[in-house]
Amino acid sequence: MYPTISIGPASLPTYPLLMLLGYFLGLWFASKVAARRGLNPDHIYNMGFYALIAALVIGRLGHVFFYFSAYVADPLSALSPNFSAIQPIFATIAALAVVLWYQRKYAIPVFHLLDALAGGALVMLAAMALADGLNGRHFGEPSVAPWAIFQWNVARHPVQYYEFFGVLTVLAGFWALLGRLQSGLAALFAVAGYAGVRLLVDAFRADVVVVGDGFRLSQIIAWIVLLVALLAFYQFAARDEADNGNAVSK
Repeated sequence: MYPTISIGPASLPTYPLLMLLGYFLGLWFASKVAARRGLNPDHIYNMGFYALIAALVIGRLGHVFFYFSAYVADPLSALSPNFSAIQPIFATIAALAVVLWYQRKYAIPVFHLLDALAGGALVMLAAMALADGLNGRHFGEPSVAPWAIFQWNVARHPVQYYEFFGVLTVLAGFWALLGRLQSGLAALFAVAGYAGVRLLVDAFRADVVVVGDGFRLSQIIAWIVLLVALLAFYQFAARDEADNGNAVSK
C-alpha cells in the first residue's frame, strides 16, 4: 500500500491526489465525448468547475451542520483543506443541482450531455478504484492466487485492481462504440458495464454488506441496475426497429 507519495521533504496523500487527478481527467475525457456528440467542450469544463466548487462548499457546510459542536470550539477548522470533512450527500446534491441548472441555462441536449458525463464518470471510477488499492480500502477475501496482494499480513484478492482494470475495459469499449451508439445509449452502456464489473468483482470483496441468506447487497444492486439498463437497451432497439419499419412502409 502507498497511502503517501514522498516528493523531497514533503509527503502527499495519494487518495485525494488521485481523486483530484481522476476528476480533471474525467472532465478532459467528457469533453472529448462531448465534441464527438457535437457539443461545445467548454460547456463540460465550465460545468465541471462550477459543480466542483458547489460540492466543496455545500459539502463542507453540511459537515459543519452535522458536527457543529466541534466547529464551535474551533471555528477556523471549517476553512482547513481537509477533504474528509465533507458530507458526500450534500456535496452530490449540490453538484447535481449545478449540472441541472447549467444544462437548462444553455439548453444542452440531455442525452448528449449524459453520454459525456457517463464517460467522465468512468474515468473517475477508475481513479477511485486505483486510490482504494493504494490505500488498502475495500479489501478482498483471502486468496491463494499467485497475483494475491498482502494486506494486514493476509494474502487477498486485489479487488481494487480487478475493478480498476474492469472499468478501463468498459471505458475502452465505450470509446470504441461511441460512434455507433445513438445519443443516450452510450451512457446506458457505461452504466451497464460498470454494473457488470461490480457484479463480478464484489464476489471477491471482503468488506461487504450481507442481507438475507448471505446475499451481498452490492451485487443485488448491480443485478438490478444491469437488468434495468438491458431493458432500456431493448426498448431503444424495439423503438428503432418500429421507426425503420414505418419508414419503409411509407
